[in-house]
Amino acid sequence: MEQDYKKIEELIDRFFEGQTTNEEERELYDFFSSENIPESLLPYRPIFAYFETGIKEESGHPIIIQSSRNKRIRIWASIAASLLILISLGIYHFTREKDYNPYEGSYIVRNGVKITDPKIVNPKIEKTIEEILRQKKEYNLLLQQLQETNKEPYVQIAKELKQRQLKGIEQLKDETIQKNF
Repeated sequence: MEQDYKKIEELIDRFFEGQTTNEEERELYDFFSSENIPESLLPYRPIFAYFETGIKEESGHPIIIQSSRNKRIRIWASIAASLLILISLGIYHFTREKDYNPYEGSYIVRNGVKITDPKIVNPKIEKTIEEILRQKKEYNLLLQQLQETNKEPYVQIAKELKQRQLKGIEQLKDETIQKNF
């Protein structure tokens, strides 16, 4: 009798995996319609009672019972396909060639009018950057000369150079805005 119950338990497992034949399912239905069912298998009784009688009472449409394994495979496959599409779109978006303009959004003001045309703005920005680099190179050269001389005057002269640099930058701003505009 114990072997019959083990066989029934194996059939139940195979049934829920969708691997039973019609004959094996009929054996399960017959077993659960009998009165001699052990307590451990009683929870399955309403399920198999439904499969035996409930399906026949349904509306005559064919009922397809998919195994939970097939459902899980389909769910994971759809998730994987969705992720693949998202990753592909992300790669496309971040690797495509874009026109890069480092001065995009820059503007100048000429006679109170804001000018955003890159053909006018970009040369002015380049000229300003060149002037700043020239002044910085001059500043660094003077500092280097001071370091080679005496230490005490170096501190005082460095402060003066720093002030001159700040004034030069202020002048550059004023000149660039006012000059040729």
